[in-house]
Amino acid sequence: MTTFRELLLINNHHYEPSNRSSLDEWFSNILDIPLDKLDVGDIARAIRQDLFLSEILPKAEVILKQNPLAGEDYDGKLISSIASLNRDEIKSVLPFFQSISFFLNQLDKTNIDNQIVTDIEKIDKLSRS
Repeated sequence: MTTFRELLLINNHHYEPSNRSSLDEWFSNILDIPLDKLDVGDIARAIRQDLFLSEILPKAEVILKQNPLAGEDYDGKLISSIASLNRDEIKSVLPFFQSISFFLNQLDKTNIDNQIVTDIEKIDKLSRS
């Protein structure tokens, strides 16, 4: 199973913890965890940090299909993280992004929080750009 450390090595990047910020501590803690074993919060944070989206977005889609409102701190955190991406960040992963958008658009949104619906609409709009 692939880890962030392996992905960094494949891409000829060497990671050394620098200033031990909370982001640096988080990344150091998950560096050797197989991507399939990362929890929802780690997947959401990796997305927000634009880390290996081509490997992470398919994991996010699997999670969303099991629980569309997946989130560690609050319902919909994973959707919110995906919605935080911008056009430049999704260029190289557009098929994955579009697949997630297609799935989210099939959901019955009548009982979903308005902010989550707004995030789904943002994802949909980005997926068509």
